[in-house]
Amino acid sequence: MDSGVVFYVPGVLLLLVAGLKLPTGTGVRRDSLIASSSAILLVGSSVCILSAPPTIRLVNDATGVANFSAPLVYTGMTALSASYLTLMIGWKGGPPDTRRHAARLVLAVYGLVIAGIWVLFASADVPVERAQDLDTYYANTPCMREMIVLYMVAHTAATVALGVMSVSWIREVHGVTRVGLVLLVVGLTFDASYQVAKYTAMAARWEGVNWDFLSTDVSPPLVMLAGITCACGFAVPRVGPPVVDNLRAWRRYRLMKPLWAEMQTLRAPAEGAIRWWDPPVVRLARQEMAIWDGVLACSPYLDDEVRTTAYAEALASLAADGPSGVRTLLRATAGAVTQSFRGAPRMPTAPAGDGAPQHVAHQAALVAEAAMLAAARVQVSHPGDAGLPVRVGTLQSLSKPQLMVLLSRELSSSPIVTEARRQATAQATRQE
Repeated sequence: MDSGVVFYVPGVLLLLVAGLKLPTGTGVRRDSLIASSSAILLVGSSVCILSAPPTIRLVNDATGVANFSAPLVYTGMTALSASYLTLMIGWKGGPPDTRRHAARLVLAVYGLVIAGIWVLFASADVPVERAQDLDTYYANTPCMREMIVLYMVAHTAATVALGVMSVSWIREVHGVTRVGLVLLVVGLTFDASYQVAKYTAMAARWEGVNWDFLSTDVSPPLVMLAGITCACGFAVPRVGPPVVDNLRAWRRYRLMKPLWAEMQTLRAPAEGAIRWWDPPVVRLARQEMAIWDGVLACSPYLDDEVRTTAYAEALASLAADGPSGVRTLLRATAGAVTQSFRGAPRMPTAPAGDGAPQHVAHQAALVAEAAMLAAARVQVSHPGDAGLPVRVGTLQSLSKPQLMVLLSRELSSSPIVTEARRQATAQATRQE
């Protein structure tokens, strides 16, 4: 434990988690809960780093006061306990006046505890530097003993209060908030174990028994686990939703790449360019803008005759494949949707009276729209002299994000779409 790794590792991890939350810009200043949870992560990281034996010796040497790190670390831990309670009060909600009163009471009580820590340290005689076993070494020293007990009692009170609030609330919430509370309860369990080890080691010293290993060897890993788990418990409800949104955005962005590749060259190269450092939600937004701009450019060339022909070919292909082919297509389609979205989308409306089962007709309609769009894309690049189609078609598959993913899939995988693109290219070449 003398190397301080057990303290530096959680300190760095908490600092990294705080870094994920801080770049939200003005949102941090507007949302007090985001600001409070970010502050907790930063304070927790600082306490972990200050608690490491190498840092303790460095601070003591820099100040010229033996054991000056002790009240500094205890102050940080007490402030962290107060921050936990204050954030939980705001997190759980309730009447604003009640929350403000409770938060002020917590800050006042723990402010007095911090003041008491420094007064007692100034009154104690602790000339021998102890980087690892200060609690037990000075367990019988006047004023220092009271300072240690004051800090521990305040910390225990915060742990108990936080645990009661968490357990009473955990059944009322769901989703990431519930996950955060579960992590919080697990962290408080580690913290309670840490406190039991500390109390036992000090009580043993009061009885003249040396059980210092509980304080020097058992407690540090427990408090490390407690700090990381509790901080993550508070961070998950704030960090979790953006992370989930970005994962979903990245999956959809990847699935729509074929459609994007078909449409992106129809807009100015510098307009809405996707940069490598853009987060997935920004990438997806710019990708959709490029797709819609491309579709807008293609809309005058959407030939309903191409769609009708492709629809008939798709129905014939599905019928030729038989039930097994239909099942394979449906499984692939369902897989593409359920990997990214909840629930099945409504497919484009198929022509009435073709006698095909509804799910087959919807699949064929999707292939037909992809073929129509691919042919229109060719016409945009080779306008020629043929003019606009007699009947301009519409793309119903752009009505929902789920359908855009399936349209993108057909653009890149359907042989019927490939053939429609080839025929449109040959016709455009002849007209030039």
